[in-house]
Amino acid sequence: MKQLFSLLSICVLLVFSCDEDVTRNENICQEDLPCTEELRFLTYSPKVNGEAVILDDYYVKNLDNGNYYQSSSLIAYMDEGTYLIISDVRRQELRQSGTTLRFFGIKNGQIILQTDFEVGHDCCHIVPLSGPFDEFN
Repeated sequence: MKQLFSLLSICVLLVFSCDEDVTRNENICQEDLPCTEELRFLTYSPKVNGEAVILDDYYVKNLDNGNYYQSSSLIAYMDEGTYLIISDVRRQELRQSGTTLRFFGIKNGQIILQTDFEVGHDCCHIVPLSGPFDEFN
């Protein structure tokens, strides 16, 4: 009887640990999921006392995988003082439930601004979860 109880306990633990792995590794998306072909991106316009902060440079670090993202060609289409955090191009590097991205703003060779953002995805597009993003369209 004790052996049966032990065996059942081990089976229950294995089942629950498998479920936890699925939750942790949740980038499970349907391969033939129909998605729109639009490119979505999230931006940030830092302000101090209501005035736009104009940076010399910036970068974004993915705190989950350590990757750094530099400004891209999309920056040419943005207003001055608006900076790209991430676009759909990097969606596969994000967890659906959320990945923390840290924005570093540089002025005169010094990091003057650090801000965290949480970004997930819906299998098609990136989704802002938390942080001072610009309005999302």
